Amino acid sequence: STSTLLSGLISTDSPEKLISTVGALTAAIVCHEAGHFLCARSVGLPALEFAVGFGPEVVRLGRDAEGTDFVLRLIPAGGYVRFDEAKSVQLDTGEAVTEFDALPAAARLWVLAGGVISNFVVAWLSLCGTALTVGVPQNVPLAGIRVNDVSGEALERTGLLKDDVLLRIGSLDTSGSGNDIAATIQYIRHLPKEPVKILVERGDQQLSLDVTCLTDAETGFQRLGVLISANTDRVLAKAADFAEASGIASAVAGNMLGEQLKALQNLTSGSGVGEVVGPVGIVQQGEQLAQSEGLAGLALFFVTVNLNLALLNALPVPALDGGKVFFVLIEQLFAKRLDEQRKQDIEFVFVLLVLAALVNLTAKDILNIFNK
Repeated sequence: STSTLLSGLISTDSPEKLISTVGALTAAIVCHEAGHFLCARSVGLPALEFAVGFGPEVVRLGRDAEGTDFVLRLIPAGGYVRFDEAKSVQLDTGEAVTEFDALPAAARLWVLAGGVISNFVVAWLSLCGTALTVGVPQNVPLAGIRVNDVSGEALERTGLLKDDVLLRIGSLDTSGSGNDIAATIQYIRHLPKEPVKILVERGDQQLSLDVTCLTDAETGFQRLGVLISANTDRVLAKAADFAEASGIASAVAGNMLGEQLKALQNLTSGSGVGEVVGPVGIVQQGEQLAQSEGLAGLALFFVTVNLNLALLNALPVPALDGGKVFFVLIEQLFAKRLDEQRKQDIEFVFVLLVLAALVNLTAKDILNIFNK
């Protein structure tokens, strides 16, 4: 029902956290499009429209002195800066192209990269500001692997409890800090189909458990049937000055990008470690961060979305910024312009694929809310 969906989205006592989370997500999208917009302005390329969202127009916010309309559209799943493609420029070769395509290659690359650059800069500056004020939430690695959740079936079968720390699984020593969860899951998958000894730290005690894994009927892989994660302690890193804040910001941004790259690698390799979510899932994650860590959590969510937008748009996939950059570089490499209609056809196919993936992820997020 609608009430179930709304209660799944608004899990806090008041809608303020949800509103602030959606605001942070929208702000990250605005930062990305502002990067394209400002870079275009810097090379003399006028924009017809700066839009937040897709689909039908909801409200026209105004028009600036350069003739750019600022518009809010119905579907809040992105944004765009639209240039005048009807206005053509004749090249020395006699070919008629758009104002954007008439720009030198360096200028086109600058405009296309503007969104990614803006997201990176905004994320870094936001981390600096957070470090100087409320502090940046960070995970300090601890020994072992933490059990985050145990279902009733897994409780009876394994004897594991929530917040147990796994120090050894069979022959795999996990007693050190900074354990690789993806590698641990891969190890568990290939365990023999017989009880495995697991050394567990529970409070101030160490217990040895004989655990029988579940076997996936389709793949034959073994699994414990419990939710695990790296064992960490959450702390706030505060800086005394801008130099210290810069160091914290660079370290945190580097770690976050590394985690996002690893998640992308796991997704493309089919390892299945980690969960990819759509807009609904992203809003829920932001709301949970804001609820658990307040302003620092909301700031961290804003940074995460900025870095995620930068990373995804940098991929050399047609219809994304990185794909458009790839087309420009190919043209420069072969000193020949690619057929515009063919480029548009390729981009259109990938737009449909991206939209299909977005719809699929959104449906999965909503189903997860109903299944809770």
